[in-house]
Amino acid sequence: MSWFTPTLLVWCGLTLPVLVYGLVGKDMTGRVGGRAWGPTIDARWGWVLMELSALAVFPIIYFAAGERHAVGDILIALWLAHYTHRTLVWPWFVQRQARPFPLVTAVSGFFFNLVNGLFLGLFMARIADYSKDWFSDPRFMGAAALFALGAILNICSDYRLSSLRAKASGGAILPQGGAFEFVSCPNLAGEIVEWTGFALMSWSLPGLAFALWTAANLIPRAVWRHRWYREKFPGYPRRRRAIIPGLL
Repeated sequence: MSWFTPTLLVWCGLTLPVLVYGLVGKDMTGRVGGRAWGPTIDARWGWVLMELSALAVFPIIYFAAGERHAVGDILIALWLAHYTHRTLVWPWFVQRQARPFPLVTAVSGFFFNLVNGLFLGLFMARIADYSKDWFSDPRFMGAAALFALGAILNICSDYRLSSLRAKASGGAILPQGGAFEFVSCPNLAGEIVEWTGFALMSWSLPGLAFALWTAANLIPRAVWRHRWYREKFPGYPRRRRAIIPGLL
């Protein structure tokens, strides 16, 4: 697969203009005020459509290849745990009262996840070659701890925010408590940490690409939301940052 690495490097390189555009542009989804661009669909179906390819593509390619190995099995299990919750639980139990979802976001997210799933699946099925002691390697163990920390931060913050919104009956809320005392979007910060840990666990270029794309998409979203909070709530804590405590 001589095309694999060059194509993947280009895919990684695209994260920089996406990040810059996100930081200098505006939120086109309407998630933090204003109108979403283009037609919208029910938030639950939007989430399912966006995440479905992530749930399916990587595991299907890996298992269909018939070249299973222990590291791949562990990473697939973690991947499925995240995306089963994100695709089949989160939309139906948490997103019920969310505003309509931009169709263009759902469709673009579907193809974005498809591409990343393709790269990860091909790497794990055809290219990956881990040593027998990879699980005891400090890099793997530290990365696994990072993944767990990020997943806990992401899920706990998501559900805290959902609970606050439910109590507000759809009104604007000032997030408080837990990691929200330090940053406006600990749920997004947690997801970046989670997939950084995953990338290091896989020690692979496709894993790195997915972590970079996660950051390129979520950092601007955190900045938009932080800006909106400060405009909406005059007393919003000045020391609180968007996504990185004390920095950004």
